[in-house]
Amino acid sequence: MGTIIPIFLLILAYLSGSVPYGYLIGKLRGKDIRNFGSHNIGATNVTRTLGRGYGFLVFFLDFMKSGIFIILTKFILNYQDDFFTLHIHPLVYGTLAFFGHIFSIFLKFKGGKGISTFGGIIVFYDWRIALGGFIVFVLVAIISKYISMASSIGTFSTIIFCLIINRSDYYLLIFLTIVFVTITIKHIPNYKRLCKKEESRITILDHKHHKTN
Repeated sequence: MGTIIPIFLLILAYLSGSVPYGYLIGKLRGKDIRNFGSHNIGATNVTRTLGRGYGFLVFFLDFMKSGIFIILTKFILNYQDDFFTLHIHPLVYGTLAFFGHIFSIFLKFKGGKGISTFGGIIVFYDWRIALGGFIVFVLVAIISKYISMASSIGTFSTIIFCLIINRSDYYLLIFLTIVFVTITIKHIPNYKRLCKKEESRITILDHKHHKTN
């Protein structure tokens, strides 16, 4: 049992992350969210296409589908307990959920950009770093009006905060670096539009329809 449970949770973390809530809620509203706005299944595009209420719901679900595994493995089933034969770090479960969202098995290994899912992981793992990153994200979003820019800079700032607040946690530093690189790569199309001055400027809670993100 001490080996089976961690392996089961690893698989479950990926499958949980893979659940495309934005796509499913869009379908319930009679729309394939991938055909609107930025064509992304995340909360920002859902907000633009379906409204703020649906956008917040998708954000919360994407946030919790990863965060629940940090709560479970760090606080409830302590991964260091002798109950586990395999002592798997909580961030490994979080990473699988994060990549499940980006490479969803239910959408032919396509998915969202991972911001909300990353948020669920870092908030429950170290709220101090999460708070710092969130403040930077909001400030950049307000000043630039570009969510793509805010996402990359906000994510990068969590690495800086980690080096200041919790530099001894190498698992966290590696995780944040992987997330930053992944999110930056996922936003390359946005940066190309930004260079061409074709990127839409939006506010965090903007619910209007846009043809591009």
